[in-house]
Amino acid sequence: MRFEALHREGDVMPTHKHPNKKRTRQWVRNVKTTAIDVPEQTMTKSAEEVADILLQHNRKSEPGSINRYIQFYINRAGRGLSGERRKTLRKAMEIIRTQHA
Repeated sequence: MRFEALHREGDVMPTHKHPNKKRTRQWVRNVKTTAIDVPEQTMTKSAEEVADILLQHNRKSEPGSINRYIQFYINRAGRGLSGERRKTLRKAMEIIRTQHA
């Protein structure tokens, strides 16, 4: 009976649990990480410099951890990160991956 009541002509089931609630996509701003040591202005340098600095400052960390941090940085920057900068950081991830393969 309940199923039939929901599917009467003209009735539409909501697609979200709270359809009128405004969603905020800024949860990542509140996330802090101390797993990786990153000096100021590191992420503004070239891919080779980013990879070298992160590897030197985090010798005890796995390369996967460093790459996860870079990916976290990219995600956190969101649309504010230019395509060129995103490409540079992805290249730094690739350099780290190939150096420790």
